[in-house]
Amino acid sequence: MTTSAAPATTTRRVPPERRRLHIRTEPPGHVFAADLAVVDAWLRDYVGGSHEQLGRTGPVCPFVPPALNDQAVQFHFRYDVDGSTTAGITEALTEELVDFTLTMEPQPKSGASLECRLVVMPLTGPDGWQRLDDAYESLKNLAVDAGLMIGQFHPNCDERAARNTGFRVSLAPIGLLAMRRMAPHDVLFLNSRQDWFEKYDITFRSHYERGRVRDPLLREVYQAAVARHGLPALITDEGVTR
Repeated sequence: MTTSAAPATTTRRVPPERRRLHIRTEPPGHVFAADLAVVDAWLRDYVGGSHEQLGRTGPVCPFVPPALNDQAVQFHFRYDVDGSTTAGITEALTEELVDFTLTMEPQPKSGASLECRLVVMPLTGPDGWQRLDDAYESLKNLAVDAGLMIGQFHPNCDERAARNTGFRVSLAPIGLLAMRRMAPHDVLFLNSRQDWFEKYDITFRSHYERGRVRDPLLREVYQAAVARHGLPALITDEGVTR
């Protein structure tokens, strides 16, 4: 769930009772408390922090610090998912995607939406993490069709940073899936397939035409995908861009 650079933000500590928490098949209290502490530390210290191998400045995911400050992060702990089958993981995460789509706040008129959900699956192990990877593309199809983006994270995840393919950016201490609304920088992850890119283009073409997307890499990737997938050329104030 990586993003392009955004202003640095200092996160506030939010007491557990004020978090947006949901627990399915709750284990003994001390187990959940320990799992929550692990995810919280990873989210703040790694995802919300910078990394020298990222290939750009700023946090690994610049939206995470403001989302935490705004209490816009939903933590869904699924102790009923052990990763024993790909079908089981797919069913549970499809349920989460549908629920998130139906219950998320309306898109703000200005600025980016910070609302996101982390579906945490503490009982998945190495086999379950592999099945999460196996289920990912079909889940991504559902997400993109709904105007969302997802990202899988776990201790063995081999997803690479968009600006440094030598950096395994999606490592996490616990298996989880993150979901949020699609954003302009997602062209980095949606340009390879025509169906994904067409959905992205419908949503964000006007951002490029009006000059709202200034990052040279994003514009380069976008224009290359427009040409590769045979879509109409971009029309800006300077004229047609091919």
